[in-house]
Amino acid sequence: MKKTTKNTQSAKYQVPNELKERASNFIKDFMKSKNVNASMLAQMLKELDSNRSDSRTNILNKLARASFQLTEVMQILDLFDCELKIVPKNPIEGKENSSKVL
Repeated sequence: MKKTTKNTQSAKYQVPNELKERASNFIKDFMKSKNVNASMLAQMLKELDSNRSDSRTNILNKLARASFQLTEVMQILDLFDCELKIVPKNPIEGKENSSKVL
């Protein structure tokens, strides 16, 4: 008798490309505003935490894939004495804003 196995893995959430691009541009624009390139950012992060293994290539890959973790984004912002805030979007004219403030 042949054993059958069920695939119990659920489908993995796929982040829309538009959202990935927005996230990547957010970090790129921030870096540009602070006159920091990927090499400089990698060095700054290593100085902050010697256990980090970030390199220029690693930073560039994370930018390309928009795969920074929230904690990494917060560390980057901390380096420049900035903070992350969640604010409601401005409503689009003629469309009600149904989002709630956190």
